[in-house]
Amino acid sequence: MTELSAIGIDLGTTYSSVAIVNEKGTAEIVPNAESERLTPSAVFFDEDVIIVGQDAKDAQVKYPDQVVMFVKRQMGSSTWYYTYEGQKFTPTDISSIILTKLKKDAENQLGRSLPYVVITVPAYFDDDRRRATINAGEQAGFKVLDVLNEPTAAAIAFGIDRSSKPETVMVYDLGGGTFDVTIIKVNGKEIKIIATDGDHQLGGKDFDDAVMRYTVQIFKAEHGFDPTDDPNIAGELRALAEKTKRELSKRSKSLLILRGQGKESKIEIERTKFDELIKPKLDTTLSLIRSVLKDASLTPAQIDRVLLIGGSTRIPAVRDMLTAFFGKEPDAATNPDEAVALGAALVAAQKAIHIVPEEVSAPVAEKVGGLQITDVTSHSIGIEAYVPGSSQRINSILIPRNSPIPAEISKEFITTINGQTAIKMTIYQGEFPDPALCNPVGEFLLAGLPPNRPAGRKVRVSIACNASGVVNVSALDIETGKQTTTEVSYKNEATQKRSAKNRWKTEKPIV
Repeated sequence: MTELSAIGIDLGTTYSSVAIVNEKGTAEIVPNAESERLTPSAVFFDEDVIIVGQDAKDAQVKYPDQVVMFVKRQMGSSTWYYTYEGQKFTPTDISSIILTKLKKDAENQLGRSLPYVVITVPAYFDDDRRRATINAGEQAGFKVLDVLNEPTAAAIAFGIDRSSKPETVMVYDLGGGTFDVTIIKVNGKEIKIIATDGDHQLGGKDFDDAVMRYTVQIFKAEHGFDPTDDPNIAGELRALAEKTKRELSKRSKSLLILRGQGKESKIEIERTKFDELIKPKLDTTLSLIRSVLKDASLTPAQIDRVLLIGGSTRIPAVRDMLTAFFGKEPDAATNPDEAVALGAALVAAQKAIHIVPEEVSAPVAEKVGGLQITDVTSHSIGIEAYVPGSSQRINSILIPRNSPIPAEISKEFITTINGQTAIKMTIYQGEFPDPALCNPVGEFLLAGLPPNRPAGRKVRVSIACNASGVVNVSALDIETGKQTTTEVSYKNEATQKRSAKNRWKTEKPIV
């Protein structure tokens, strides 16, 4: 019997999951050590051990300062870190701890080594967040075969077993911490992304925050102080707010009891009130839907199906909003919590055909061998330049947002300084002409140019974005033929490639 050593992982903001393709070619979820299909993306630093999962999430109530949650929102940040016992843990480090737990559990469940992985990311993740995710996987001991956009993974899980009838599908992906909306052409094994947009700071956590603010407001009105000044109570309230949110997806009202300093408020929240609290965030998702439809030159009526992905799509207000906008009920047949991991596993199996062909059974090869995926850039990619004849800096876009990838574009620039022997180039992702409004993802240097030459010499810059959305840059001095080719060299500490041994040192086991 052939057994794959490549898995798919949905590394989520609030929950993560693992899937693998079995010998029959069917993707299936691999339960964790607690026999659960989902693992909370929470890390608890508990003295002699690092705990990941439900126990870590539960510990936030009693030990809020020792629990890290929602770290996915910080991926790629150069300023965020968590300190425990004098050690600094970056978002990449925390994510690698979660991935280590997932890897260990899956290997124990399946009884074999699992060195290869495809990890999913929000479609709207930029280059530094994607690299941070790759680095986290490598720190966890994986060979990362690909980082795959979550809506793309969901569309694969949705489309691979369907008839060959082509459909234009909008994937509405509202998870615990991020939101993506993606338009995809699905024709059996052909998956073509048309346009994508999103917000990596919008998700179920924001709905929990809205409930928390509302209940604290009532408590303060009744008792005159904010109970969440106590971090333990704040942790308890977050758990209660999430519970209330889930209850209101099934019931018309929910009772939340908030206590602090011997005082108590019993707060009944009706679904209509909850809908009011989260409406600003849902309106933002609707605005992004309109934006992606415009980018794709489509109308709501031209969308054949709206596919729901992410646990937050269980909220009735979400489904009501989409039904009203598209004039049809969204498709909730695919498990919103598992579709992304299942799609990632199918792509991992396809990669395995080229990496470890001896592991791929005939049914698996037949199932995924013909899988064709065409993705797009989620952000425009450009280089800092100057307006001719002035000192005004601009972001000169080479690869526009929603360009099919892989893509490579070249553009010629003119040197502006006499005697210039090196050119420092800054790469940006963003849609604005002003570089200050864009994300500087990295820089590199074209050095060794001849001295004493006048300004006005031509340099050709080429930017390439591969199928994983990772950026590479090259520059050619046309006069001398001097050329430099490099991956973007990040200033971000969080995304630099360093081993786990050098990044953070701990003998604590991860469970």
